[in-house]
Amino acid sequence: MLYFRRLTWFIAGRMILICVLLGMLVCGFFMALNGANIYVVLTDGMEKRVDVILTRQQAEELNKYFHADFLIADAALEGALNGNSAYADYNITGFDYDLKIEKLWAWPWDSYANCTVVERVPTITGRVISSRRSEVSERIPRWVGGRYDITLVKVGGQWKIIGMQQKTILVEPEDDSDGLETEVLIS
Repeated sequence: MLYFRRLTWFIAGRMILICVLLGMLVCGFFMALNGANIYVVLTDGMEKRVDVILTRQQAEELNKYFHADFLIADAALEGALNGNSAYADYNITGFDYDLKIEKLWAWPWDSYANCTVVERVPTITGRVISSRRSEVSERIPRWVGGRYDITLVKVGGQWKIIGMQQKTILVEPEDDSDGLETEVLIS
């Protein structure tokens, strides 16, 4: 009887250890899966947002990446689509986009994720619309990027950006400067 009890506890102990290890592996897998999906939504979605603000084209594609509540409340998008943007007088033909994800965390059982990103648009190419040539400068306004705290929500199995709060402003340098951007903390 003593050997049977020892054998039972030995098997039970090993089964518990195996279950804990499998649970950790499953949890790690889903964290990596959520992290990869969020990474794609952030990089593609934020770049598409800048593209729509600069060119005012294909705004309906933002629905793939952003929650409807965010799209309604985003002042930069609203200004661009209403023609009140600093880029409304320019025909933007291209831009370089850089998004650096500093922090990303999403529990596998949670439907919300938080991350911190730094967005920059170092160069914007284009020219003034011909009808506005005499009224505005030939120099395209610099993009004002920044460090953002972004909140994502999982809706119907898809991650979407629902909130974005700017923590610092990053002003891109002019072409003839020393190449260092200026960072301004927003309180």
